[in-house]
Amino acid sequence: MTSENHSAKILFVDDEEMVLKGIELTIGRNYDIRTATSGAEGLALIESEGPFAVVVSDFNMPGMDGVEFLQQVRAKDKDAVTMLLTGGANFNEVSDAVRMGAIFRLIGKPCPTEDLEENLNQALKQYRTVRAEKDMLEQTMNGAVRAITSILAASKPLFFGRSQRVKKLAFELANELKLSNDWHLELASTFSYLGYLTLPDEIQEKLYNNEKVPDEIMDVVEVFPNFAKEILKGIPRLEEITPIIYLIGKDYVEPESAKDDSAKLASVIRLSQHYDHYASDGYSRTDIFEILDKDKAIYLPGALDALKKIRDYSSVCPEVEEISIDHLKAGMRILSDLRLPNGSLVAPKGSVVDSHFIKIVENYVISYFGNPFPDRIKVIMG
Repeated sequence: MTSENHSAKILFVDDEEMVLKGIELTIGRNYDIRTATSGAEGLALIESEGPFAVVVSDFNMPGMDGVEFLQQVRAKDKDAVTMLLTGGANFNEVSDAVRMGAIFRLIGKPCPTEDLEENLNQALKQYRTVRAEKDMLEQTMNGAVRAITSILAASKPLFFGRSQRVKKLAFELANELKLSNDWHLELASTFSYLGYLTLPDEIQEKLYNNEKVPDEIMDVVEVFPNFAKEILKGIPRLEEITPIIYLIGKDYVEPESAKDDSAKLASVIRLSQHYDHYASDGYSRTDIFEILDKDKAIYLPGALDALKKIRDYSSVCPEVEEISIDHLKAGMRILSDLRLPNGSLVAPKGSVVDSHFIKIVENYVISYFGNPFPDRIKVIMG
């Protein structure tokens, strides 16, 4: 048994229990397998224990035959590699399903253990190839999005600067809550602010500072999730994050499906946004949690407790320092707006200093032939 084979789960479905027991005694020694005696039981197992790298099904089963079962498997998980065990008499019945791509391979019955293992190895190889390509695509996409948002954070520092902080905190929260924190969380955290790009800078600043704006502006803000949906719908796979963006502004409601994390991820992002808003306004951690506790019921259960743990609710607030602009270090948080002499905003209060931030400041100093910012600025660490 190789550790590579054992790390990927395989599901066998057959209505004959003796066949499944034989598979467990032979194949089960070399692979991590689960078994089910019907298509319905197999689908339930995928829901509770999936994903499975490979799903192998008998063709002749009462209620739901193997072709129908594997088509439903593929509808649930496009990455799963499916194989069908069938006798020669059934070949014409299943050939169409194979041609449509729902089934990776047909295996004749009876099938010697050695042949079955060879087919499983080929299926696992196919699964790893598909996953590797998908992972590479996701890494490329995430890298491109990070580059774009870094530029946006420099040119539109209010909400895209906030998106960077919210994303970081949301990932920490998701880890603490043991939620999936893949690219869906990263992109939803970022693209939930897309609509603000359509507003004038002075309106953006009022909204960022929670100042009163005309009702007509608030009506526009309320449809920002739909704006993001329209922007993202033409980009393959990015439409998957629009349900998360839509739910960010909603109170948490337990989803019907245990595998649908959209509401949970949306609530994690919403809590991170609320925390960042108060932290940017200079509230202490104690004050922030007193405010958030009043609306605890609107968040994912356990999320606020996880946030208190991450941000160390009981810890003493960090000491405020006054430093010159050339002493900024990564990890600091500025406590007042950083503006140019003409009033243009470079970074709002609450911004976290990182390498990009420092580079932007250095570029302004060079462009102005000297420091255009106040001689001293107030900062805290973290």
